[in-house]
Amino acid sequence: MEKFGLNNIFDLVAVCAVMILCFIFFYKKKSFRLMFLYISLLLIYTGIYILDILWGISLALHMVNLMTIFAVVALLVVYQADFKVLFFNLSKKTKSQDITVSDEDLRTAVDELVKACQTMSKARVGALIVIAPTKISSHILETGTELGALVTAPLLESIFNTKAPIHDGAVIIKNNKILAAGCFLPLSQSQALSKEMGTRHRAAIGITEETDMLCIVVSEENGIISVAQNGMLKRYITPERLTDILHDVYNITRTTRKRFKNNL
Repeated sequence: MEKFGLNNIFDLVAVCAVMILCFIFFYKKKSFRLMFLYISLLLIYTGIYILDILWGISLALHMVNLMTIFAVVALLVVYQADFKVLFFNLSKKTKSQDITVSDEDLRTAVDELVKACQTMSKARVGALIVIAPTKISSHILETGTELGALVTAPLLESIFNTKAPIHDGAVIIKNNKILAAGCFLPLSQSQALSKEMGTRHRAAIGITEETDMLCIVVSEENGIISVAQNGMLKRYITPERLTDILHDVYNITRTTRKRFKNNL
C-alpha cells in the first residue's frame, strides 16, 4: 500500500477545482445533464484515485484518466464558441460605455423604439434589438458595424430593411444610442425551446441567459413582437406592454411614465 502523501492531496484538489469550474460553467449554461455527468465523473475519479493509492488498481485509474480527457475534449468541442468569447474578454479590455442621459432623452428613445417595432410588425419585417442596461462585451459589438447614432424609428427601420447589408444581425442599444448593428449573438442551446423558434428568437434567448440584457424580436413570418429577458421569451407583446417593459429597463419613474403617457 502506497503512502497517501501531500502530492496526492494536491492532485485531488487540482482535479476537484477543475470539475467545480465545469460545474459552474454548466450551471450558468443551464446544461444540467452535462453538469450531473461531470459531477459523476468527479466522484468516480476521486474514489478510484484513492483506491489506487490504497490498493494499487492502476488499470482502473488509467481508464478514468482517459474518460476525463475525453470529457474535457468534448467540452471544448461543444462549447468552443463560448470559450472563444471567454478568452477574448480576458485578453482585451472592454470599451467604456458609460453615457449620462437625461430622462427626456430616455423617453424619446422608448417612443422611437416602440414606433419602429410597430411599423416593422405591420410590414412583417424581422428585427432583433438588444437593450443593454449596463455593459455589453466588446466581442459582441465588434462582430457588427459600429454606429454610435441616436435611436430613431426611421434608422431602425432602415437597418432591418431586407435590402440592407446588416439586416440579419442584431442592433445593440445602450441608453438612447445605437452602439452597433449587424451583430452576431450566441444562440441558446436549450433543448426545451420549440422547433418553431427561429434563429432570431434563439439568439435573443441566448444573450439573455447569462446577462441582464433585454431583447426585442419582431417575427418576419407573422409580425409578432416578443421580448426575451433572463432566458425567458414572452410573445404577443403589445405596444403598450412594450412601452412599460422599456420603462422598467430604463428605470423611468412612475411620475415620469404618467407624464409621458399623457403626452401621447
